[in-house]
Amino acid sequence: MNRNSSKKAFTLVEMLVVVAIIGMLASLIFGGLITSARAKARDARRIADLANIQSVLELYYSKFGFYPEPQTNWEDFTTILTGPEIGIGISKVPKEPLASVGKTYYYGRSTDGQDYVLGAVLETKDPTLDDDFDGIIYGVDCGPAVGDMIYCIKP
Repeated sequence: MNRNSSKKAFTLVEMLVVVAIIGMLASLIFGGLITSARAKARDARRIADLANIQSVLELYYSKFGFYPEPQTNWEDFTTILTGPEIGIGISKVPKEPLASVGKTYYYGRSTDGQDYVLGAVLETKDPTLDDDFDGIIYGVDCGPAVGDMIYCIKP
């Protein structure tokens, strides 16, 4: 076979280099997509947690006729709701999916104990956040009307 043939072909090394480059690019792209999907999943859990906490607060209200006092931290608040002396039949209140994040759930109530607001700081921006409650409500900062990352709900 003639070495100076006019046929051109890729060598095995060139093909391996191309495959390696494509693999690295794909891992960067898919890694970003997976991270974004995880953040959206945690946000969905936060929103579902607030709905569950609303149910717990309604049980508390039906027993006592008012909503519980806000506490300085979320752990104290959940202790009030799960305490055996309350007897509303729950053993656990949802907490932040990322323990390392810190305080992302908020609770505030009116002075007469007849209304409250729950809030959660989300990781991703979603246009539906512009339709939630905004401003300072019962001491909870629910963010501005547009462009905030805080989801707030009331009964």
